[in-house]
Amino acid sequence: MSVYSTYSIPAGAVRMIAHQGYSAVAPGNTLPAYEAAGKSDFWGAECDIQRTKDGVWILMHNDTVDAMTDGTGEISELTYAEIMEFNVDSGNNIENYPGLKVARLEEYLDVCKKYGLHPVIEIKEKADSDYLYEVAAILSGRDERDRFHVISFGREICLKMKELMPSLLVYLIVSYEDVSQENIDFAVGNHLDGMDIHVFHPDDYVKAVIESGLDVFVWTIDDMENCERLYNLGVNAITTNSINQETPSGNTFRLFLWLLRSLWYKLRFQVKSFFAGIIN
Repeated sequence: MSVYSTYSIPAGAVRMIAHQGYSAVAPGNTLPAYEAAGKSDFWGAECDIQRTKDGVWILMHNDTVDAMTDGTGEISELTYAEIMEFNVDSGNNIENYPGLKVARLEEYLDVCKKYGLHPVIEIKEKADSDYLYEVAAILSGRDERDRFHVISFGREICLKMKELMPSLLVYLIVSYEDVSQENIDFAVGNHLDGMDIHVFHPDDYVKAVIESGLDVFVWTIDDMENCERLYNLGVNAITTNSINQETPSGNTFRLFLWLLRSLWYKLRFQVKSFFAGIIN
C-alpha cells in the first residue's frame, strides 16, 4: 500500500500485530518500520528472518536480497558484511530513508524492547533446522524472552524451536487454502501454543481453532470488515500492514464499544483457559 489506512482501532482494545513492522508507512522488515509500530501503540510486531552464509540472522522476507535491496544473490551465499554493502531500495516511503541497511535480529529485538512490542518472529519453512540453536541462543539471552512468539509454516521448525526453548510461544502458520482438522490436531498434540491462520479461512474453521484452546493469530487484515469479523469470532490477535492502533479522538461511543467487547473477550478467554488448566 502506498498510503496507510484511515482505519483506527483503539489501543488496548485488541492485540494488533504490525506486519513486518508498520509497513504501510516505512519499508517492511526495517528498523524504521518497527520504530513506527512502537510509536503507534501496536501490541506486537512481526518480522521474517533469514541466515547469512556466516551465521548472522537478518530481517528479510525472501531468500535472496534482490527484491529488498540494490544487491543480488542468495542470502545463504552472502556474508553479513557483503549484505551490508547493499542499501534497502524498496518499500513504502523508501525515499525518506536513504542509505537504509538490512537489520539484524538483535537490532529488531532492541526496538521491540524499547517500545514494549511483543516480537513475532517468522522462521521460514526452508530454514535449516540444524542452525535453529543460533536463534534459540539469541532469544534465550534476552531478559524479555517471555514476550517472544515464533511462527512458521514448517512443522519441523515449530517442533525444533519448542525442543530448544520449551517455554517459547510457538505457532503453526496455516495458508488460506489449507482448511483441515489435522492442522489443529498437530498443533494441540505437539503442545504448540497457537496457530496463525489466514483472513480468508471460513468462520467455521476459525471457530474450530478457537475451540481447540489454541491461541489464535490471524494474518493479514487491512480492512475493518474482516478485522471486526475475526475479532467478533474471538481471535486473540490480528496482523495488519496498515490498520493503525491508537486512541482515537472525537469518537467516545465507538471507543466505549471496542473496550467493552475487549473486556468480554479477555474475560471469556481467561475463564476458558482456567477450566482447561483444571481439566489437564
